[in-house]
Amino acid sequence: MTRTDIGRMPRIVFLAVDDEYAGGMQAPLYARHPDWVVGSVLSGCRVYGKSDAQAVRFLIRRSGLFYVASMAKAKLLPRLGSSRGPTPSGLAESFGVPTLVSKDINGPQAIGWLRRLQPDLAISTNFSHILRAGARDVPHHGTWNLHKSQLPHYRGMAPSFYALLDGAREVGVTLHAIDDGIDTGPIFAQVTTPTEPSDSVHSLNLRLSRIGGAMMADFLEQHADLEVSPEPQPTGDWPSRSYPSRDDIRCFRGMGLRFT
Repeated sequence: MTRTDIGRMPRIVFLAVDDEYAGGMQAPLYARHPDWVVGSVLSGCRVYGKSDAQAVRFLIRRSGLFYVASMAKAKLLPRLGSSRGPTPSGLAESFGVPTLVSKDINGPQAIGWLRRLQPDLAISTNFSHILRAGARDVPHHGTWNLHKSQLPHYRGMAPSFYALLDGAREVGVTLHAIDDGIDTGPIFAQVTTPTEPSDSVHSLNLRLSRIGGAMMADFLEQHADLEVSPEPQPTGDWPSRSYPSRDDIRCFRGMGLRFT
């Protein structure tokens, strides 16, 4: 697809935690249209609004030491050679994309940086910040999110964990607009895939990230002018999940399920 085909190339900013899940989401668009990506924002905090020490204490209180250690191991796998997926920082560096590390996407520094890029669209790919209207409305077409579940199922945190805990036979990835709620915005595209008996939280996250990234790149190619109307999510009482509780972790382990 050329500039002539779409009239004008979209200017897209990615928002992400710097891990291989977000890298898997971003890689297909970088591979096909690297000139569409004009900025990359990386989260500078583990848990939004908390220092690293506060985040560790919070997660240990909420989910327990085993969960914290398991998530740390999953983050370290690329460095240990067990998994070598791309990361947002590596992709941005390879393609010369300007990068901002931010602890608060809603702060004046981050918003000013975004405005200077004059983006058409921002896309959250495994991002850890809550985006308020002042930040998400900077791009002309707003801010979208690529969420690792078949919304409205598994809104919120750790969707792959909860899907495995519930014994879900099918999972998905959803590209949707961000609104005031948690993963409640209208939907642009979805893709589904069956779970496998061998799935761990890590392997399922990786597979969904890569499937979702390809879906997102396909959708953006088909709608490069970004003039597309999403479909509202189904109405009903759809819960939003937080970090797993200690009881959730005990049940997960008792079922023989794995994080990595």
